[in-house]
This record gives sequence, structure tokens and C-alpha cells, in this order.
Amino acid sequence: MVKHRRGVALIFVLWLLVLLGLAAAEIATRARTEGQMVATLRARAVGQYAAESGILLASTTIQTLLDSATYPAQRATIFHRLDSLSAIPHDIDVGDGRFGFAIIDLNARLDVNRTNAATLRALVSQFSHGGSADDIVAALKQEPISRFGELARVPGLGDSLAIALAPYVTTWGDGLVNINSAPEPVLSAVGIGKAAVQSILARRAQGQILTSTDGYHGGADGVVTVDAPLLTIAPTRLMLVSRGWQPGSPLTHEIQAVYVIIGNALVLQSWEERDR
Repeated sequence: MVKHRRGVALIFVLWLLVLLGLAAAEIATRARTEGQMVATLRARAVGQYAAESGILLASTTIQTLLDSATYPAQRATIFHRLDSLSAIPHDIDVGDGRFGFAIIDLNARLDVNRTNAATLRALVSQFSHGGSADDIVAALKQEPISRFGELARVPGLGDSLAIALAPYVTTWGDGLVNINSAPEPVLSAVGIGKAAVQSILARRAQGQILTSTDGYHGGADGVVTVDAPLLTIAPTRLMLVSRGWQPGSPLTHEIQAVYVIIGNALVLQSWEERDR
């Protein structure tokens, strides 16, 4: 009887040890999961703070530059190379985070919603063949897109053509095209003529800054139209893209902020952010 009781007690103890082991493992698993959640939340907060710091630094510096530009020619000079403004560090530490950013001149692109059909067709036809450019532009005019990510879903466009057009179009433009920053496909699309396009590109390659749009006129195929894109020598809309992260974490927080330049003021128009 005594041996039987001892055997039962031993089995009970063994089962108890097994249950305690399972409970300990569950607690450890939950602790690791909660620890990972806390680390993820912290990394996301650090990334967001760093990205916001990048936007603040860039916008403050640009506003300072605007305050120093009294005339259009001066503004054209200070914005001549947005990607290499020496006054702004492009990749720096802030607290436990780090951020990098880019400044995009939206006037170097064509707004797919504001630009007239003839000019859009002239741009799209540089990357597509046959009658697809007409179909794509017709689809864009029939159902304008509100977000850049919708571009690939336009009938007849597709992923590959959307990627090819991406550097030359925007949904945040105001109809103005900056002759000091617009790339060749955009300049060719606005219809100022091949000779004028080559002249602009050559002068820019020599480091010249164009201080006037006199002599240039927008219009597809060299024909000036009422709704042709207007030309400018300096940006009137900028997009600041800032990405912040915590070193060692794969999470990145991205902010896209669109600013309108009104007079000498930098005015926020749009703010979008997401985790990547």
C-alpha cells in the first residue's frame, strides 16, 4: 500500500513538473512576444520622431533661403540644385534615431490631372508606341487619379510604363514647369521646340541658371495653346520626403509633405506618412 501511494505521488509530482514547465514556457513565450511588441513600438516611435525632425529641418532651412530671396532670379539661384543644398545635412542622427530626406521640385514634372491632353500625349508617346498614348491620356482625362500609386492602374499603362513615367509626372503640381530643373522628356513635351530644349539643356550643363522664360512658349508639338503649361524659372511647389529609423531595426517611417511657395512663405499643403 505504501509503495502504491508513493508511486501515485511520484506520478503526480511528475505531472505537476510537466504542467509547471509548460506554464513557464508559455510565460517565457509571452514575455518574448511582449518584448518584441514593445521594441517594435519603440522603433516605430523613434522612426516617426526622426522623420518629423527631417521635415522640420528641411522646411526651416528652405524658409530661411526664401527669406533671403527678394527677386525671382535670386530664387532661381538658391533652388538651382535642390538635391545638393549644402546648408542641409542629408543623413544625420537625432536622439536614438536617424533620418535621411530628399527635396523634390514638383515643377520639374507634369501634373497628370492639370496638364492638357496634348502635352500629356507628347510625354507618354516618348515611352510608349502606337496608339497606346492616346488611350492612356483618354483614360486619365476620363478618370483622374488622386494618388501617385494609382498610376499603374490606369487602363493601358501597366507597371513597366508607370515606372518609366514616374520621374516625370506628379499629382501635386500646379501646371507650372520649371525650365531650370525639368528633364528633357518634360521640356520636349511642353512643345518649346527641339532647338530650344537643346539650348536649355546645354546652358544648364555649363552651369548657367536661366533667369527668364522670355522666348520660350509651352504647347505640344511647338504649337502654343491656351491651356499649354506655363513656364517658370523657380519651383512653386516642393515635396519633402523624409525617412526616419532606429539603427538596428528594419522599420522605417516615411513622411511625404507637399509645400506651396506663396510669396516668400512656405505653406504646407499635404502631409502623408506611413511605416515601411
